[in-house]
Amino acid sequence: MEWAVLALALALVLGLGVISALRDRSQRHDTTDLREPRRLRPRPDDPDVTPEDEAELAREFAAVEAEGAHALESLLDLRLRVLSSRRVPLRAIRAAPGPHTGRLAFADSTVLLARARRPGELYRLALAIPDNAVTIDTWSHEQDGTVLTFTWPQESAEIVVIGLDQQD
Repeated sequence: MEWAVLALALALVLGLGVISALRDRSQRHDTTDLREPRRLRPRPDDPDVTPEDEAELAREFAAVEAEGAHALESLLDLRLRVLSSRRVPLRAIRAAPGPHTGRLAFADSTVLLARARRPGELYRLALAIPDNAVTIDTWSHEQDGTVLTFTWPQESAEIVVIGLDQQD
């Protein structure tokens, strides 16, 4: 009895596959001509974009991007001001996408995406976290980006902030 049910199920699956293949083949032959490549026809509601319009759109997009970058920079400055003034300690450095990059997790749940300014800085900083209250001493905007200076007894490290990140 089980063999009969299996044979019936197999026959149904094969039959559906054959029907589907035949239907697809007939639709392909009806809609395309093999000798002539298919051309996209413009729709009546598609606007024509002139080179002047393209240039204007590029300028507008650049202005919006600059405005957004300024907003992100202001938000980063605000977060850094709070972290520095309240002396919020760094609690962990977690893996992040990209080489020599890490997520700096602070005690107030702020997370920054950052990279080492010099090789080994993130490693030294990670080693200092368990034994010291590592806090931001100063920060500055430089050509590389926003540079944070972390201090702990007898040592310091400079880290370049890539931007704000979210907790995992």
